[in-house]
Amino acid sequence: MTGDEFVRELRFPVSDVEEVQITWDVTDDSVRVRHRRDGRVVCDLFREMATLLTVAGTGPGAEVIVEYGSDGWSGRARIQVLPAVVIEDTLLRS
Repeated sequence: MTGDEFVRELRFPVSDVEEVQITWDVTDDSVRVRHRRDGRVVCDLFREMATLLTVAGTGPGAEVIVEYGSDGWSGRARIQVLPAVVIEDTLLRS
């Protein structure tokens, strides 16, 4: 948990030098995913209008799913954190 009572945080250590940090604001419906390696940010993904945030086990791995959208568009980000980091993000008009 962060210092803000409305912002939540998950940290997934991938290796000794790699981590995925996921934070979400429960009042503003926003999600941020930061992938760090050797202390540097490899990927910084920020999405507003989040409608779903869930963690799922996929065999030996784990992933986080973020769905977001509004009238006329929708998106889905899949962040695999184990056994290796893979980030897929799709945004479509509806």
